[in-house]
Amino acid sequence: MFVQPIHSPATHPLTPSAAAAYLGLDVKTITRWARQGYLPGHPLGEGKRKFWRFFESELKEWLSGKNNRSDPS
Repeated sequence: MFVQPIHSPATHPLTPSAAAAYLGLDVKTITRWARQGYLPGHPLGEGKRKFWRFFESELKEWLSGKNNRSDPS
């Protein structure tokens, strides 16, 4: 019987630094885009300073959506 680990790489949340490295962007850009709703992210905590976490599967989907835009011409 195969038992899947609780924290598989696909579901383990990424820190803003890890998400920035994955996307090749600056950490400040990652958190700003997440706050603005442009990038899929999950805020943890309340108030002004939140801890952001990102899922690689969501970032991969977001990135493929950006790369697969159809040419309007």
